[in-house]
Amino acid sequence: MHVATPTTESTRAGFGQPQLIFFCELNGPELLTHLQHRAIMAHLTAHGYGLALALRELDPPLVEAIRLLNQHGIPVIAWLLLPPDEGLWFSLQNYPQALERYRQFRAWAHAHDLQFQAIGLDIEPPSSELDRLQRRGLRHLARRFWLARENVLYEAARTAYRELISAIHHDGYEVHTYQLPILADDRRAGTTLAQRVLDIVDLPADVEVLICYSSAPIAALGDDLGGVLITSYGPAADGIGVGVVSSGSIRDSSSEGLPPLTWEALERDLVLAAHYTDTIYVNSFEGCVERGLLARIATINWEASPQVARWKQALVTTARAGLLASLLLVRFSNTLIAWLGWALFAMLLTRQLRAALQRRLRP
Repeated sequence: MHVATPTTESTRAGFGQPQLIFFCELNGPELLTHLQHRAIMAHLTAHGYGLALALRELDPPLVEAIRLLNQHGIPVIAWLLLPPDEGLWFSLQNYPQALERYRQFRAWAHAHDLQFQAIGLDIEPPSSELDRLQRRGLRHLARRFWLARENVLYEAARTAYRELISAIHHDGYEVHTYQLPILADDRRAGTTLAQRVLDIVDLPADVEVLICYSSAPIAALGDDLGGVLITSYGPAADGIGVGVVSSGSIRDSSSEGLPPLTWEALERDLVLAAHYTDTIYVNSFEGCVERGLLARIATINWEASPQVARWKQALVTTARAGLLASLLLVRFSNTLIAWLGWALFAMLLTRQLRAALQRRLRP
C-alpha cells in the first residue's frame, strides 16, 4: 500500500501563500522534456507548486517524469481520465469505467513504486449531453429538468463513487474532486436536481475544488467573467480552480473553446481565490510554461485586494438567486400543490356554506 505524500507547511512557498497545483495534460514525453529544464524544475521546487497530471497513457516516459517529481518532493496528484470514447471525465453515465480506471492506476502505481499525494476525480456532464445542449438549447435543458427525477443512474452511481472513495482512502490517498460551482447551489437548496439534470454527483472528498474559471466565450463580457464566480462561490469552496491559461501548441481538452486569460486577469483571480482557500488549482501548467508565467506568479502580492466589476457581480448574484428559487420550487412542489389543493377545497367549502346560509336566511 502506498502512503500519500502529506501536505505540510514546508511544501508551501511561504507564510500567507496558498498551495498552487497546476493541471497538466502533457503526455509522458512532453512532460519529461519540460521537467528536464532546470528553470522549470527550480520554480516547482522553490515555491512548492504541485502538478495534477492527467493520466491517459501510462507509458514509460510518464513513469520517468513522475519519479523525477517524486525525487524533488513535488506534490503529484493523479488526475484520472478516461479514453475519449468513454467520456474523458467521470459522470453518472460511466461510473463502471471510473472504477476500472482506478484499479488500473493502482496496479500501475504499485508496480512502478510511484508516489501520489491525492487522486483527482473530475466530475463533469457527459460530452454527449453538452453537445445536445449546444445544438438544441433551452428546449433540451427543459426536457432534462422534466426528466431529472427519473434519472435512474443517480443512486447507483453515487453509491459506486462513494465506494470508490472509500477504496482510495484505504489505499492511503487523499481524494480531490473537481466540481462545477452549481453543485453548491444544489446543496444550498437541499436538492439533487441539478446533479440529476447534468449527470454529475456530489461526493465526500477531502478537498472539493469548485471550477471558477473566468474564461468565457462571451464577447459582451470581454471573454472574462471578472472573477465574480470566485467571489460568489468562494465561501463554499474547499479549493478553487482558476484559469484558463491555455497553450497554443498543445490541445487542452479541459479548456477547449475557452479564451485564454490575460496575465492581469489571472493574477486577479489567483489573489481573489487566496482570500477564500489555501488550495488553488491553475489551468494549466503547460500554458503557464509557454507564456513564461511561473516566475511572475512567484512575485504575486497575496495581500492585495483586487476589485470585481459590480455589474458582473450583480449578474451572477441574480442568476444564482433565480436558480435557487427554481430548485426550491421543485423541491417543495409536491407540498405546495398539496397546500394549494387544500386551499381550493377550503375556498369551495366556504362558498357552499355561505350559499346555504344565505338560502336559509331568505324569508
